[in-house]
Amino acid sequence: MKTMSNIASSALIFVGIGHTITDLTSPKTEAQNDFLLKMKEFTIEILGTETNIFSFHQGYSLMMGLLLFGYGLLNILISKNNKESGLPTNILVLNSIVCFASLLLSIRYFFVVPIVLTGIAFTGYTISLIKNKK
Repeated sequence: MKTMSNIASSALIFVGIGHTITDLTSPKTEAQNDFLLKMKEFTIEILGTETNIFSFHQGYSLMMGLLLFGYGLLNILISKNNKESGLPTNILVLNSIVCFASLLLSIRYFFVVPIVLTGIAFTGYTISLIKNKK
């Protein structure tokens, strides 16, 4: 079921792009700017490198967008290389597990857009897995 896995992969690409764009372009209120300033003032040392909570948070956020985009694109490229069969079963199993965990984390910590997109990814990979088993 190559189409469903491509839809699932595309959902991950969209959530990765959306996450990054939102992170970089969202307007900040005065209260948010005050909080960001406090985050910048709160320094931490990790393995001999001094940084601040804002940089750490920003780095995690940008890395998340990049990795979601890359994970989705990697799956499309694997599927493209397996023209006749799509994604192998072991990769579909991994994708279903990762997307299910992502869906649960999205439900717990985020809002409707990442919940819907990770839900689409989980559903798409799971349907592909079930169809692949038949």
